[in-house]
Amino acid sequence: MSVVYVHIGLPKTGTTHLQDRLWRNRDLALQTSGLLYPGNVISDHFHAAVHLQPERYLDWADPAFAGVWPTLVKQMRAWPQTSLISHELFSTATSEHIEKLLDDLSFADEVHVIATVRDLARQLPSVWQENVKNQRRASFDEFVDSVAFAAESNAVGGADPDRVGEPVVEDEPFWEFQDHVGILSRWARFVGPERVHVVTVPRTRTKGDGLWERFLAAMNVDPVPLTIPVPSLNSSLSAAQAEFLRHLNQRLQPDTIEWRRYERIIKGQVIGEILFEAESGPPQGLSVKHRQWAAGLATEMVEAIRDAGYDVTGDLADLRVSADGADDDVPMPTDGQVLDVALDTMAEMILAAPLPKVGPPLKTRAANVVRRVRRRALAVRRSA
Repeated sequence: MSVVYVHIGLPKTGTTHLQDRLWRNRDLALQTSGLLYPGNVISDHFHAAVHLQPERYLDWADPAFAGVWPTLVKQMRAWPQTSLISHELFSTATSEHIEKLLDDLSFADEVHVIATVRDLARQLPSVWQENVKNQRRASFDEFVDSVAFAAESNAVGGADPDRVGEPVVEDEPFWEFQDHVGILSRWARFVGPERVHVVTVPRTRTKGDGLWERFLAAMNVDPVPLTIPVPSLNSSLSAAQAEFLRHLNQRLQPDTIEWRRYERIIKGQVIGEILFEAESGPPQGLSVKHRQWAAGLATEMVEAIRDAGYDVTGDLADLRVSADGADDDVPMPTDGQVLDVALDTMAEMILAAPLPKVGPPLKTRAANVVRRVRRRALAVRRSA
C-alpha cells in the first residue's frame, strides 16, 4: 500500500536534526523499513515547501528549482510503500495549498500528517533567539508581550481576549508557525484526524525515547538499523550572548549594513564561529507573569489536541508549562555579563583577524626619513 507522510514541522522543534538524520540514513531506511525519503539533494524538501507557497515565500521560490517538486512526486509515485517529505515551512500552508498538495499526492492510498510540537516555555526563547540572529531588536519581554497579545486577539487555543494589553512588536509571526491547534485543524479537515500524528518533543533525553525514536515510531519505522549519527551542533545562545547580539543589532540594521555582510560576519563568524564555540549557558527564561500566561494557554492547547483525537507519540504532558516556575529559569542578564560576552567576542575577532601588511605605508616611511634628516641637521647646528 502506498502511504505518504507529510512532516510539517513545527519550526524550532528539532526539525533540522531530524531531516539531517533522515537524509544520512535514507538508504538504510529504504532497505530495512521500506521508507523512501526522496530527493536528489537534502534541500529539495525546502524547495518543495516554498514552491507550494510562492506568494508567501517569494524571495525563496527560485524558478531554477521549480522542477524539484514534480521530481519528488515522480519518485514517490514509483515507490509502492511508505514515503516521507519533511519541511517546517509546510506549517504555513493554507487550505488552498493543502488541496493542491493532496491533489499532487492523489496516487497514494493514504496521506498522513506529522507535526513535532514543543512546549511554549522552550519555544518562546528559541524563536526569540532566532529573531535576534536575524537583526531583530525586541527584548525578550517585548517579544513575549506581543506573542501574548496576538494569542488573545486571535483566540489561539481558546484564549481570553481581555487578558493582556497592547502589542510592542509589530507583525510578529509567531503564531503563524506555532499555533499547532489551528495548523493541525486545517490539515485534519483534508486528511482526517485519524491520519494526523502529533510527536511531542521530550523534555529530557532518555535512551530509546528521544525525538528521533518518537518521530520514527509515528510511522512504524524501526530506529535500530538506522545507525548513521549526525554531528551534535550547538545552536543555542546563552541569555547574556543573546542580549549582547540584540544590542549589537541596534547598530546593524538594514540601513547601515547589507544583508550579505550581516549574514557572513554576524551569523557566520560572530555567532557560528565565536558564540557557539564559547562556554555558554542556558537561554533566558520566562518572567513570572509570562510563565503564568504560558501555563494557562498551554493547558488550553493540550486539551484541544486531546479533544481532536489525533494520534499522539510521546506524552501530552511534555507540552504543559508549570505556572510556578522552573529551577532552571534564567533571569535577565546583568550589564556586566553582557559586557563580558562583548569583550570576549571582540578578543576572539582580533585573534582571528588577518595581520596588517608588514611595515608602515610608503608615505609614512618617506615622512620618517625626512624627520630623521631634520633631526640630524638640528643636532649638527647645536654642536657647532
